[in-house]
Amino acid sequence: MASEIDQQRLVLIEQRLGETERAQRRIDWPLWSLRGLSGGLFSLAMLGIMLAPFTEVDLAGSVGNFVMIAAFVVLYFFYVWRFRPELFKEGRKQLLFACSVLLCAAGTKVALTFPLGDLNFEWLVPLMLFGMIYAVVFDQRFAIDATLFTLMAIVVVALRANEFHAIPIIIKLVGSLTAVLFTYNLRSRYKLAIVGLSAGAVQSVMIVAMHFSGDWHHAGGLLDLVLWVAMSLARGMVLGVCATFLLPLLERVFNITTDLRLIELLEREHPLLQMMQERAPGTYQHTRNVANFTKRAVEAIGGNALLAEVAVMFHDLGKMVRPEYFTENEPESKLLHDRLSPMMSAMIIISHVSDGILIARKHKLPQSFEDFITGHHGTATVKYFYFKAKQQAKEGETILESQFRYPGPKPQSKEAAISALADHVEATARSKFAGGLQHPDDLRNMVRETTNNKLLDGQFDECNITRAELAKVEDSLVKSLAALYHHRVKYIEDPDAKRRQEAVAMREKYKQEQAQRKEKILTQ
Repeated sequence: MASEIDQQRLVLIEQRLGETERAQRRIDWPLWSLRGLSGGLFSLAMLGIMLAPFTEVDLAGSVGNFVMIAAFVVLYFFYVWRFRPELFKEGRKQLLFACSVLLCAAGTKVALTFPLGDLNFEWLVPLMLFGMIYAVVFDQRFAIDATLFTLMAIVVVALRANEFHAIPIIIKLVGSLTAVLFTYNLRSRYKLAIVGLSAGAVQSVMIVAMHFSGDWHHAGGLLDLVLWVAMSLARGMVLGVCATFLLPLLERVFNITTDLRLIELLEREHPLLQMMQERAPGTYQHTRNVANFTKRAVEAIGGNALLAEVAVMFHDLGKMVRPEYFTENEPESKLLHDRLSPMMSAMIIISHVSDGILIARKHKLPQSFEDFITGHHGTATVKYFYFKAKQQAKEGETILESQFRYPGPKPQSKEAAISALADHVEATARSKFAGGLQHPDDLRNMVRETTNNKLLDGQFDECNITRAELAKVEDSLVKSLAALYHHRVKYIEDPDAKRRQEAVAMREKYKQEQAQRKEKILTQ
């Protein structure tokens, strides 16, 4: 009978995983229609910039320009599909990139339509600024490609205006690519000013080299060259400072979380984490363990490990509200729950999710963290109090499982799903294996059972995690748990030490007997 039940469970698990993998392969036509519409709107916006101020509009020329822009957009879509398909899921970041391209194109049009000298072009087309932003919001590899795509848009607008000059374009490209490369291993947004200054210095070297080679397009003496070098350095510094103050605004407006923001949250001890360490020390230690487990498991499947690690550090903020009702903070919390009905106890336990959301929003944590706060329990049942309520139920009384479920939603991303697994197995291991393992396979069996139970409960139905990825996650979690609860071999005692202890005991016994004889002789 047990084997038949296990077989049925395996069939259900295979069905759920199969549905997830088929959903991944299925083409989402409404989504692709929306992407096509977005590309069309971008093309129209670019066409409007190119034709402005609409004094000499030629229908044939307009159609040709639109086809050229559409080809530009199709090329970008093909690039993302071929090399960076994960970016299709980053709609807000794509919107930011589109807006930056349009802004640079509009700046080029204004600079060429109302010429105030080359300084006008240099300041109105902040390609270096957006190069730094691309590197922080996306990554360096995409930032280089995005800079080139943006430069293509600038060149198209300049060609339309019959004002294309190669030298300023080359100088701008060199400075922008330098800024992108210098953002490597950036740990603080305030260092962007140094990045900008460095990019300006490289531009200055290019200007000096072109001046002495005769390729610099400005005829002038040494003083003119010094002014251009000083302006290049100043512009790089100013654009770096602008990036420093513009990034938080872009994060808020486009609702995106940059790696730089995550690094700052991780390296600087956040006041909320300090508060958790004081009010709920057990939860804080549990959180650190889960964050470590999640990071390793997400790395195993190639996910966003930094986001997972930092978000998990804040996933149990709500437990600070009533820390004494959670066993990791108060070993005698059972006595508090014994005074309450199972329903009331479940409500207190469940409320830590909604409390965590309120705390995160009050302290303006990234919105992406909310998936981890709500998703680490999803719509799971608080089984301890549900079973306790069923035991205490009177005859004929019906106990609904839905009353003991978390409100959800279920995990929406692979990282949140893995954090849910890591949270559950860490708590289970702490409860079952605190005294050590009885068998080396105990950990693997526990992790696999936890995964199967969550699959059967439908907790992973709304994220696109696959069967192969879950297998890698299980292996990673088992390794992480084994580092804390590994099977220990009983140490052999030193036989000489035991003989020495026996000799010392016999000597003490002999001294006591001698003392007793002396006392007996003296008393006679």
